Amino acid sequence: MPKRKANRLIRTAPRMVALWAMLRMRHRLRVRRVGLPPLCPTREREHLRELIYAAMRRGGLRAMEKRVVMCADGQSLRNPAMVGLAGEPLDALGWLACASGAEECRKAARLLSAVEEAWIVSCDDMEPINVAAAVKRDDPSKRVFVVSCGQNGSMASRVANAGIDGLWSESQFLKRFSQVKRACADLETKAQSENAPRQEPLRRMRKVSAQAPAPTSASGVVAEGVASVPQQAVGNAVQGAKPAVAESSEHALQPHAAAATSKSAAVIAVASGSGGCGKSTVSAIAAALVAKAGLAVIAIDADLQFGDLHYLLGIKEPLRIEEALAEPSRLDRLGEEARKGVALIAAPRRLEMSEEVASELSGVIAKAAALCDVVVVNTGAFWSDAQAAAFEAADAVLFLMDSRPSSLRATTHAVELCARMGVATTSFTFVVNRHDRTKLLSAVDVSCSLRGAHAVELPEGGRDVDELLGSGYVQELIDSKNPLVASAKELLGRVLPEDRREALESVKAEPSRKRRSLFGRGG
Repeated sequence: MPKRKANRLIRTAPRMVALWAMLRMRHRLRVRRVGLPPLCPTREREHLRELIYAAMRRGGLRAMEKRVVMCADGQSLRNPAMVGLAGEPLDALGWLACASGAEECRKAARLLSAVEEAWIVSCDDMEPINVAAAVKRDDPSKRVFVVSCGQNGSMASRVANAGIDGLWSESQFLKRFSQVKRACADLETKAQSENAPRQEPLRRMRKVSAQAPAPTSASGVVAEGVASVPQQAVGNAVQGAKPAVAESSEHALQPHAAAATSKSAAVIAVASGSGGCGKSTVSAIAAALVAKAGLAVIAIDADLQFGDLHYLLGIKEPLRIEEALAEPSRLDRLGEEARKGVALIAAPRRLEMSEEVASELSGVIAKAAALCDVVVVNTGAFWSDAQAAAFEAADAVLFLMDSRPSSLRATTHAVELCARMGVATTSFTFVVNRHDRTKLLSAVDVSCSLRGAHAVELPEGGRDVDELLGSGYVQELIDSKNPLVASAKELLGRVLPEDRREALESVKAEPSRKRRSLFGRGG
């Protein structure tokens, strides 16, 4: 074994190394005493691996129990960036067992009793869907998922016919990876300090030192520290809701099985690092565009202190989030309303209610996602657990800024906070709002500043946006040929799933002959 690799193993998993050495010595002594011929190096490694699996199954290394088996080809395991896991030390993660071959994957899933999920990304010697089917057939109680970059109806049909639990896109796989990593880190922390009260995610992050390292890439998956995003986990099976992180080490991943069939909506969160960037405007336009495409949409105003999305959407008596929590039946009826137009869960009526409902936001988003096709979550300027919950639940995040250098600095600070929280930023699309050629910053500048992150531009919408949205005439704005609406539609087409994207493409501008405005002027 190379010296560098040996040192890394000793640093990251001393007990595993010690057990490996002990079993290796015991095995060699047994060979000498009994007089058996020595095994070849490959067979010896396999035999010792089985011995270690057996020891772990007996509880000898409880803290190092493997929760997930991931099958990927050898090249991807050597270079995790090929599967979107840049910077992740896969061989040092105590909860993850990696395999590159079909038989190795099946053996790990069969021998490790603590394994609850198998992620089949690729394989050296077999088609991934066949590996997944074999693992599922070996143990139907395990949840097995296939990761595919190019999803289509044929692949989904094959997955369903094979009895596999789900088909994930790359972004769904990365979010699930972050969630399980966080859940296992939480369990390890709890085991180390059994009597210490568990802090809320963002409150715990406020204690993180200012010297914490910034992410190497704004578009990369964040490394260790994923133990700190809200109670809602990012489990993102194709039909999966966002279930809560478990509190028990025996069932760290179990809640996802129950919720895996409830979620159907694509969740889009709109955020920014500072106020005044146009989050509410973009959220209102996005929700109205989706509704005009014939999709059921629920908008959630997670700006819990000063949310005004109901004004922009022209909804006079919206369902407030505290009312939805007090009467869950009203939230159930929101699905029917969403099929007639934009349904809204508005911010609390009284500002002092914001802290009380913040902890319940994850559950509200998950419930809304089970009732419609698309959920649009508008967040506030003040960062709290609400932002963490929205990012946790979102399939895509539109991170807005304007063309001021101060807005870019605020965005950088926010991305660094996400890194310390353990929020993967791979689903982030950075948006330069109100852009024109005379402004200081462009999407290229932002992408360079954020080390290659994906960035786009939304143009200045002009007076029409302020007048029509300010008076609640969002539909008139959507029917116009406003450049902001056209660019927002194009942006949504990039972040929505393929089936919903096709419906959005049918939306065309149909300006009426006489348009209303706040001051009675058309145009």
